[in-house]
Amino acid sequence: MQTALNLIQELITWLKIGRLSELASSRHHTPYLTRHRLAAIVTRIRLAAAAFSVLTLIWIMLDAATLERTQWVTLAIFRVGAVMLFIMLAMAPDKDRNRRTVLSLLGSMLAAPMIIYGVFQLEAGGSTLAGLTAINARLYDALPFIVLAGLSIFPLVASEGLMFALPIAATVAAVQMTRTSPDIVNLFSTLWVLMLSLGVYLLACSIQLHYMMALLRRASLDPLTGALTRSSGIEVLDFHFRLACDQETPLAIVFLDLDNFKLINDGFGHEAGDQALRDVAIALNKLMRQADVVIRWGGEEFVLILINTPIEGVRIVMTRILEEWLGKRPDGAPLTASIGVAERQMDAVTDWSSLIYLADERMYQAKTHGKACCVLGDGNIMRSAESLNTALLNDKNNGLI
Repeated sequence: MQTALNLIQELITWLKIGRLSELASSRHHTPYLTRHRLAAIVTRIRLAAAAFSVLTLIWIMLDAATLERTQWVTLAIFRVGAVMLFIMLAMAPDKDRNRRTVLSLLGSMLAAPMIIYGVFQLEAGGSTLAGLTAINARLYDALPFIVLAGLSIFPLVASEGLMFALPIAATVAAVQMTRTSPDIVNLFSTLWVLMLSLGVYLLACSIQLHYMMALLRRASLDPLTGALTRSSGIEVLDFHFRLACDQETPLAIVFLDLDNFKLINDGFGHEAGDQALRDVAIALNKLMRQADVVIRWGGEEFVLILINTPIEGVRIVMTRILEEWLGKRPDGAPLTASIGVAERQMDAVTDWSSLIYLADERMYQAKTHGKACCVLGDGNIMRSAESLNTALLNDKNNGLI
């Protein structure tokens, strides 16, 4: 009973945070998850294709021992073609693949055994067979189930799983109906077993995908703030920088360092400091778009990736941050930061590390200009109205104005 209650509670939690939709469709997957998921699929395609190439060659000998010469020669021609395809797939690189290309590779690997299945059914299906020939024919009849079972090793979303499984069922139905004397009872029983296998296969894919998502979340998210860790953030930054270069779109980096953060830990304790960091992450996620990325770079430093955002858009984001700031310090004062900004096109950089370096340098310039401000790439300094009045008062007291 307790186990059932735990499962129900977990299902309710999934519904609340929208994870079930991530198992059904890849539309809302983060680039970080998409990249790792596609890399895992390609790696498994390579391993499966290597195994299939060996098994396909061995099966030629079984055909030669059990089928008529014209039948096994015809099948051997298709099998040799399938082996060549499997070898090409086994040598496919496992990086820099988009979703459409990866699914095309998987589809081609699955199509090869289904074509062989159809050729055998046209050549020998429906005839009365005995002995080793009957055993071989049963193995061919099991091919769709083997293909469907093989799909369960891939972390596919439900929509992708159905996209591959339904053509397999349609192929089986078409082959059965093209026979001279189609057996309707056998057709429906075969399709029924296929549908049951489909349910198990989709469940297996979902379990795999959920496990991968849990591992990636644990490895990629900072446990304190929920922002990306530095290592996973670098991976996301590298992806978006290359994408921005390919598409000739802007990409901005914002480097934030919380002002006088050590005083919070020293004066109010580390629990207060941890809460302040959590408040910062919450505030940043509210002030930015959903597509933008928050990275905890280290300690009290955060990096923001503003995707497809020109400098005018960066000013808007900075204005919101400067006016609302990032929460409250334990004494009630606003939690401010020194901020540096760099933008790919405006700064004419060729790699993401240079973008980080420039934003970091400008963050230190903001420190030297009295903190609680933002230094842009053109040298302009942005301040909130309150911090601007404070800076003017300080300049007046120091005799600068």
